[in-house]
Amino acid sequence: MNALTQIQPPARLLAQARLFAQERKLPAIMADILAARPQMTLKRMEALAPGLELIRYLTDKNQVAADDLAKAVKDWLAEIEAEQDPETGKVEQAARDAVLGVMADASNRDYGPTCEINTVDTDWNSGPGLRARLVDGLQARLDRTHQPGMGREFAQASLGDLCMAIAQGRGERVLSRREAIRMVTGGTHTATDFAMITADAMSNVVARQFAQRIPDLARASREIPRETYHEGKALTLSASGMPQEIEEAGEIQFVTMDEKGEALPTPRDFGAGFNLSNKAIANDRVELLSQASDRMVRGAVERLRRVLLEPLEANAGAGQTMSDEQPMFHTSHGNTTDIGAALSVTSLSDARVALRKARGLQGELYAIEPWALVVPAELETVAQQVVAEIQATKFSDANPFSGKLEIIVEPGLADDGAWYLIGNPAVHDGLAHAFLTGQSAPRVESRPAWETIGMQYRLVWAVDARFIETASWYRNPGA
Repeated sequence: MNALTQIQPPARLLAQARLFAQERKLPAIMADILAARPQMTLKRMEALAPGLELIRYLTDKNQVAADDLAKAVKDWLAEIEAEQDPETGKVEQAARDAVLGVMADASNRDYGPTCEINTVDTDWNSGPGLRARLVDGLQARLDRTHQPGMGREFAQASLGDLCMAIAQGRGERVLSRREAIRMVTGGTHTATDFAMITADAMSNVVARQFAQRIPDLARASREIPRETYHEGKALTLSASGMPQEIEEAGEIQFVTMDEKGEALPTPRDFGAGFNLSNKAIANDRVELLSQASDRMVRGAVERLRRVLLEPLEANAGAGQTMSDEQPMFHTSHGNTTDIGAALSVTSLSDARVALRKARGLQGELYAIEPWALVVPAELETVAQQVVAEIQATKFSDANPFSGKLEIIVEPGLADDGAWYLIGNPAVHDGLAHAFLTGQSAPRVESRPAWETIGMQYRLVWAVDARFIETASWYRNPGA
């Protein structure tokens, strides 16, 4: 297909790993490494979090290169992955050894003298250390499923208590919570700290809950990284890349790779905001932050759903307009039929043949293996019946699709009769979505309010989705 094709971890696990990393301020490369590990789960990631945070701390402090950071993580995982619940001391020592190892290797590569690792403990009573504790504690109040660690003592603290702790951590003398709250809403450095702490805690809650509610349709799409808002196109070849026979003294034929393929998804900005009054802070209305976080999650899930649906629903269900000026699902692409049929083993067989015989621009066969059925809510039961394992009474009754297809149900599909058969997005290009690198979940930002007395919060996110290949999706318009 095109140059983007490569084996990737399951989309849901990759999304969970990246949200897990974002929640803990870990580099995105750590998420990719975790998702690629065999038998990795979100629970296992949680158990590995202390070691990963220590590796991030040591590599940041000693300015370790990104490639060496990745190697340190892989070496550390190889050292401890055999143990399901390794002791904290062993985890930390293995992390230090892994970082020391890559730094020594870097020195041997003549990158210059390597400085001594600084393992001096962080000050947890002021600055970033205190902020991390307060974020952890506040997150426990906003999300009852969160088990606080370093911020356990702040898990029951009121918003006024947080204001007091912030002011005291800055060395300021405050006589009451009311005075501390006034400092928070008065545009001082304390106000900036309170804004960062509440925004970080809410971002963590939103990221965690969003990962648990991602629309099922996201499984049918591949995430591709986009570092900027610049428009781009997928790579294509000027001719088939199939190796040709070389006669004696013959020459190898070269083909050109150009950005002349389908347009890649270009992140679009989305956002929503709300205010938290000074009175709400004084009255410890933390449930307002919790409710706001929940609504942000719901809004983000619905936004992602609608973004993913746009390429399918465009042109009255025929799909987005492709580079050849035809809709995505068009007979010239070989990925639809003029005569629709109800979902059945027979119609599914016809769709499978179409996928298997799909060809590229140079006539090459893709031989796409069917991976999933994408159906509206109205066809969920029918899809389950078609795919379900059955007890055949004779060989000719056997269901060839029994237990072989995933079922992806998308209630947002407008046509209640149309259905889709698709290839695995981890293997074949088709529907793709993109976030700005490192922002796969919405983030919450905050500042002292200007128009009103209190704090202002906003949820911001950049996301987009497009079809970047026609061959791996087949649409049947239904009976």
